[in-house]
Amino acid sequence: MFIRRSSNDNSSYLSALIEKIRSFRGLTRKSCLKTILTIFEDDKFEDAGVIDQGSLKIVVSCDGIIEPIVNRNPKLAGFLTVLVNVNDVIARGGVPVGLVNIISSSSEEIREKIARGIKEGVKKYGLKILKGHTHPDTSYNAVDGAVIGLAKKTISSTGAQAQDSLIMAIDLEGKFSSKQWIKAFDSVSSARTSTIKRKLGSITTLIEKDLVSSVKDISGPGIIGSITMLCESSRKGAEIGLDSIPRPPNVELDDWVLTYPAIGFIISTKHELEVLSILRKRGLAAEAIGKIKQEKKIYLKLGGSRQLFMDLRRESIFSGLE
Repeated sequence: MFIRRSSNDNSSYLSALIEKIRSFRGLTRKSCLKTILTIFEDDKFEDAGVIDQGSLKIVVSCDGIIEPIVNRNPKLAGFLTVLVNVNDVIARGGVPVGLVNIISSSSEEIREKIARGIKEGVKKYGLKILKGHTHPDTSYNAVDGAVIGLAKKTISSTGAQAQDSLIMAIDLEGKFSSKQWIKAFDSVSSARTSTIKRKLGSITTLIEKDLVSSVKDISGPGIIGSITMLCESSRKGAEIGLDSIPRPPNVELDDWVLTYPAIGFIISTKHELEVLSILRKRGLAAEAIGKIKQEKKIYLKLGGSRQLFMDLRRESIFSGLE
């Protein structure tokens, strides 16, 4: 659904945009998490897990690629298995070093394409394949993986504090694509490994310098959904200025806020200027786009209009919206 924006009616546009984001499948599919995490007695909704070994910390994240992508482009699905897990490890402060994976398909051709995509991904990110497993007799096609990273210092996505500046950092040197409900921005396929590591390394630097309160990668729920996940995990709210969001030319706002970027992070900090300087020097587009608030409500602002996106006192991304 395309939302037409009138220059003199921000209020109507914002209302329609809020409705579009709240019904976005990339966001609503997160509602199953609360039940599973309750069983595991986990209420932190972290991007990755951490094992503290004193001066060295082990950071681990696992993820699977959605079925439409695996079926339509299995090689891409293999590549994305690396990408999504790398971003999760980075968001906790880890430096990714290795990958384990599971390839499931009864088709030799699809298994081979997935494997080639994984190989391309680990080469692009400079990782080592540690272990793999193959299911050759399934009734479905799937690829799942986990990335292991090492860290000197880690951070949580639950640590956002009231009055923190909310910063969005993203790599805009890429290409936007949209297929059905899936929107993506690829800035890594044509990039050198050294360039990717330099940009991702900016997040590690911020964490090691103790300049940030929390970090979350921008993932399937899109920009606003990812910010809301960070706020819900931190038991806080936020005001977000949509006009301040870094955005490539020729991509409409209502598409952009639902996009999964190859490199994109949400950061809360009390050191706004220093954080922005480090991110920009490493080649990321970075802007302060709002503030973390004590009241557990998410407000979106556009022009002179300000509207409630979600009331986290009675709603949850992780257990469903009203």
